[in-house]
Amino acid sequence: MWDLIKEWLSVALIAGAGWVAVTLVMLAMGYGHLRQIRAVLRMRRSLAVVPAGSVFHWDEGGVVATLYDAGTDEDVSMPFARVTWPTLMRWKPGRAKSKARVRRRIAAELAWRTALLLLVTVPLFTACVWLTLTSDLLWGYALLVLVGHQTLTAVSGQIFFYKFWPLSVVTTYFFLHRVDWWHPSLQVAAPLFCAFTLLSMVGVSLVSRWERRERLPA
Repeated sequence: MWDLIKEWLSVALIAGAGWVAVTLVMLAMGYGHLRQIRAVLRMRRSLAVVPAGSVFHWDEGGVVATLYDAGTDEDVSMPFARVTWPTLMRWKPGRAKSKARVRRRIAAELAWRTALLLLVTVPLFTACVWLTLTSDLLWGYALLVLVGHQTLTAVSGQIFFYKFWPLSVVTTYFFLHRVDWWHPSLQVAAPLFCAFTLLSMVGVSLVSRWERRERLPA
């Protein structure tokens, strides 16, 4: 009985550690997504046309540019970029930054997001493709999840991550396999978990899209 309790405790600990690791990886894939990188590149292009001498402030979730309007002979403030956490484009409200300093912040923002793409997303895809071709075709389900994740992130802009209980189910599955209790075969469990993951991401994307539409003014 004590051995069984220790097994279940180890399952809980492994599930917790696995959930933290998978969450960090999925967040890294979301924040380093090509959609995010393209948004930073658009920001850099927009900065290039801002007149010299303009200043920038952080205000209510976005960067505001203040520039001189020769037509009215006065300074005019306008939204420059909307950004969400985590970002290097956020600073203390009320502090003005020059165009050069904002350019450096954009370069740093582009650097860390590109690093996530190259150090996390690309190696994961490469590993899944290699394992699918050389080890076991069941790795193809993991590759399918990665493709679905990147596609739905591109379409919806949503950051996806697992809740704790789905990953605890996976850990419990391997526990049942270890103690030789009944459990569905891996050929059955893998496609079921893959389908659950993809359908969940589709559902979250649809709900997020509906909520954004509700927030838009009529």
